[in-house]
Amino acid sequence: MVKIDFECPLCNEKNILVLMGDENGEFNKKCKACEAPLEVSNKANKIEVKARFPKEIVRNTVKENKIPSDYKKYEIDNSKHKMVKIIAIMILCSSLMGFMTGWGLLNYFEADFNEYREIEIEIVVKNKTADLDNAIILLDKKEMNHTYIGNGTYHILAKPGKHSVKVIASAHKDATMEIFIPPQEDNLSLVNIEQGIDGVNRFTFEMGEGTGKINLEDTPYLKIGAWCPNLIFIFSLIGLWGAWMTYTLQSYNNAQIGAFFSVLAIGFLIIGPIIGIIALFYLKKYKFLFTASFKN
Repeated sequence: MVKIDFECPLCNEKNILVLMGDENGEFNKKCKACEAPLEVSNKANKIEVKARFPKEIVRNTVKENKIPSDYKKYEIDNSKHKMVKIIAIMILCSSLMGFMTGWGLLNYFEADFNEYREIEIEIVVKNKTADLDNAIILLDKKEMNHTYIGNGTYHILAKPGKHSVKVIASAHKDATMEIFIPPQEDNLSLVNIEQGIDGVNRFTFEMGEGTGKINLEDTPYLKIGAWCPNLIFIFSLIGLWGAWMTYTLQSYNNAQIGAFFSVLAIGFLIIGPIIGIIALFYLKKYKFLFTASFKN
């Protein structure tokens, strides 16, 4: 018994041929991997392996990929590409308006408003049970002249802008509040109510009994000044990213996200959002131009 090891010339799979009796001659065998008919020749200790192909089998199965001569090449309309650029520019403009709005808010809350005249504001001083009628009021560390009109309400004069107000009352803790007085007409009040508007020209100090100091919550305007510009900047950055996604046609979903946040950036209050909404509308209309519309 003789064992012959050989490789298939077609798939290079190793095969074994076991011969019983005469070991010289030509022998037929199928490859165990590709099942191709093989002819194994063992003569003078020399092994040759050939693949046998019937006439009906074509050995070269690779076909040349040719485009038919009558095939009409598809070309994207240039006007559609121009529309995509216009959409990207709209998202870009909306985002840049957001940046300008955020920058304007920062400057607005930090402005000194020196050119404005003083206006009358109300300081209300009370504790949990009663109004306090003998308080000392300091504006930016300077004691202010005031007019007491009853019910714990004091009138002082101050210019618009950011101020620190400190109230001192006997047997109570000193209370400090950071306020922002927006530019306004003098004696601004609610309709049919003879008092100022809370957070605008009326500020209430709820005093705690005892000794020491307390810091009261900032007014709404200061909270807006602390948070809104930063949020607007973030929304505008996302909008810029969305404009690039649109211009390069990378992702329809990302372009939508950018356009949506450009609306939230409230550039120039209403102009930026209107432009962003228009961009969102046309994005949906030209969705098919995005290479990644259905991937992301």
